[in-house]
Amino acid sequence: MALFRKIRTAYHADPALRSLFWQAYLLSALVRFTLVFLPFRKVLAWQGKINVETPSGPDEASAGFRKTLQSAMRLCDQYTIWKTECYTQAVTAKILLGRKGLPGTVYIGFRKNEDGKYAGHAWLRSFDRIITGREGMENYVVHSFYS
Repeated sequence: MALFRKIRTAYHADPALRSLFWQAYLLSALVRFTLVFLPFRKVLAWQGKINVETPSGPDEASAGFRKTLQSAMRLCDQYTIWKTECYTQAVTAKILLGRKGLPGTVYIGFRKNEDGKYAGHAWLRSFDRIITGREGMENYVVHSFYS
């Protein structure tokens, strides 16, 4: 029964959300593949300019698309069979923003855990909206950002 409910929900979903979900799903597979098999310095070269931020004010013209992208990325994280960590999500969403000509900044932050080990987190901001990685981002110190 759960499968039928999911199919019905997907069928009745907003066409824009459904389209962005499938784009994010396929693109996240490609991003994940490149992160696993290519050196990280090559991937960083695709990120854009280091330590340059995009505008952070509101943008009403793209607010609907950015909200739909945020929902699509949440669904993508929920339904992929591969790991979609925060960095994979941020890079995927940044590519999808770039296709629409919208700016985005990927932030990479670190924190020290109680056991003395470091943990990292990445999130994507576009104008005034955090698209991916909102959960726990306030616990991390920004190390670098790319736009």
